[in-house]
Amino acid sequence: MWESAQWIRIPPEELKQKQIYHGDLGGRFAYFRCEQALPEKAHLTVCLTAVSRYRLWVNEQPVLSGPCKGDLNRQYYETVELTPYLRAGKNVFAVQALYNDPDIARDQTDERAAIYGVVGAGSCHALAMEGTIKNKDGNAIGSITTGQADWRVWLDNTFYLKSTRYSIYLGAVEESIDFRQSPSDWKNMDFDASAWLPALPCGPVMPSPLFQSVGLIPRAHVVPREIPLLEETEASFEQIIPRENDVVLDAGAHVNGYPRFLFDGEAGTEITVTYLERFGDGTDGQRIDDLNGSVSGRADHIVLNGRPLCYEPFWVRTFRYIVIRGGWLPQPPTYRKTGYPLAVESAISSSASWVNSLWDICLRTLQNCMLETYMDCPYYEQLQFIMDTRLQMLFNYAVSGDTRLAKKALLDFHCGMLPNGLLPGKTPTAYLQVISTFSLHYVYALWEYVEHTGDLALGRLYRPDMDRILDYYDGKRDGSGLVGAIDPWAFMDWQDDWQETGGVSPAYFEGPSAIVNLMYAYALECGGKLYEATGRPGTAAEYRQRRAEILQKVKALCFDPETGMVREGPGCPQFTRHAQAWAVINGMLDERESQRALQAATSCPPCSFAASYEWFRALEKAGMADQLRRDLDAWISLIGRGSTTCPEEPHHPRSECHAWSALPLYTFTRTLAGIRQENGKIVIRPRLLDLPDLSGAVITPLGGVSFDYRRDGQGVWHYRAALPGGAEGLFIAPSGKRISFAETLQYAE
Repeated sequence: MWESAQWIRIPPEELKQKQIYHGDLGGRFAYFRCEQALPEKAHLTVCLTAVSRYRLWVNEQPVLSGPCKGDLNRQYYETVELTPYLRAGKNVFAVQALYNDPDIARDQTDERAAIYGVVGAGSCHALAMEGTIKNKDGNAIGSITTGQADWRVWLDNTFYLKSTRYSIYLGAVEESIDFRQSPSDWKNMDFDASAWLPALPCGPVMPSPLFQSVGLIPRAHVVPREIPLLEETEASFEQIIPRENDVVLDAGAHVNGYPRFLFDGEAGTEITVTYLERFGDGTDGQRIDDLNGSVSGRADHIVLNGRPLCYEPFWVRTFRYIVIRGGWLPQPPTYRKTGYPLAVESAISSSASWVNSLWDICLRTLQNCMLETYMDCPYYEQLQFIMDTRLQMLFNYAVSGDTRLAKKALLDFHCGMLPNGLLPGKTPTAYLQVISTFSLHYVYALWEYVEHTGDLALGRLYRPDMDRILDYYDGKRDGSGLVGAIDPWAFMDWQDDWQETGGVSPAYFEGPSAIVNLMYAYALECGGKLYEATGRPGTAAEYRQRRAEILQKVKALCFDPETGMVREGPGCPQFTRHAQAWAVINGMLDERESQRALQAATSCPPCSFAASYEWFRALEKAGMADQLRRDLDAWISLIGRGSTTCPEEPHHPRSECHAWSALPLYTFTRTLAGIRQENGKIVIRPRLLDLPDLSGAVITPLGGVSFDYRRDGQGVWHYRAALPGGAEGLFIAPSGKRISFAETLQYAE
């Protein structure tokens, strides 16, 4: 593909007529339209991309949005089969293109907005599409290739994307459109675009053979999309609730989608469409479905033109509820549900109903935070942060064998490496943000990916990233031998007591932090494993030596024999669950010390949902299943609250859907069912807590494992499991008995 296509853009005459010039195009839209007369059974496959975003319709049917999020050196393109949308006779191809100016993002106001997670090359709207139309016999009968076909363009100077207090400096955007000025029917079959100007060709998509031979790379360097196209499926609202001053649409659960409304009313009628995750302010314990709560959130504002009007926002919307004020609805609204097409291969079930409900809540949370990248939350920020992403990758592995989005996430961060050896805290993004501790989470994620997939080639390619990050931290060791101040933002957790210090333990500001050093030690362990696995034993040994030094220093300077806990820093009187968890994970404490430290730490404030991952791993390692079960109550309480997804934090849910909180996906599969791959075999070590039974299937890199655990009337547990073909299994019973098996297991004790 890309043999003859040219980029097309808005001609200068259109810019002059609309009195909009370069530097004032950010957040605005250009509408491209091409008409073709086709016979029956025509075939068409296209490649397409745009600067900066597009949404494609064929014959009034929405097809997809793109391009996939990249960066200044990766302009992704999609390959799409359009044959199912074609018809005999007139066909209309319509593309709405947004130019996303990163300069707007650096100084965003409520008068102009950028989508922060969209970054790409180019200085204006541009579209590229290539596709040859073929008849039923496979012969070429036409083309919609830009630069060849008759593409027309119209620049909309009447509205642009906006931000409010709900979206400023984040990824979400809002629309404010007066359809008395902006065409509402430009995608329609019978729209007359003859007055539109021809789009201006402005250079080939692919450089000439001469340019390629001397290594010249075009500014918009197109590369094929590395992940599958997002799903878009038609869906209806579960309830439409008329109220005195508005109408409430209830999707039944938290969802991402493109809503579609047919509005009617007099010209000048103003309509507000507000998208809500919940009613009210989300204070702790408030039910999500309390329709009497306040209506406050992201909103689109439109003005009717006096004719029935079909409205669909350009950018994906996230909602459980939609509240509409103004106008009237001649027919029920619908939406196109969208997201990454994750094949869910794990399933968990129990007669303890909270297990089934919580599984569904957490799975929906993960899926809602997977689009073209992982994202922290789909409603507000819509950005791919490293700490969030590392956890989402682990939860992804727990439910699906599809690791393509995880691989792309590692590439995204790899491409963002900074000169000082750290990574951006989030990427792609229109402005740089560095969170120094997040680079350690990249080290964890990289090794976990290689360990899970066995992709040593990727490990070799990215291992210099580890080296640079770990050397950055080594360079921050002070006279005590511990890592001291790191810059900027040494984020640890949104723990309640750390809100005023930006998620950083106050002890960090007084000297070396035990948490930071233990996080660094764990990164050194991951680095050692990766370098050993990829044939660099010398570097692996260096990392292990460094790690031993750090752990020895932390225990000597921070361990308090009286309490049996690790202090937050040398001479610091504070203790947290976080420091104890990291100490146990690192193996700094023996089994008896680990249990004592973790038990004592239960008097400290709990970790947030995100940092509970390490806390749960420490409890698991120390054999403290009873405490793990008590801590699961924070998630179980979501069921009674009416949540359909996991919020960002347990007690201050700014976002109702935040996938770093979907920890039960991992806990149910890897801890309760106890199924994981270790050293080329499937190890099963159930921890049933207070459950009467547990059954289902768990995906592993070796294949799916089905299982059924049940306790009979005499209190005896019966364990059954079936392995994928050719796999070896090891069952570790609660008594400690170890049973090697193949194919199937039946055991009772």
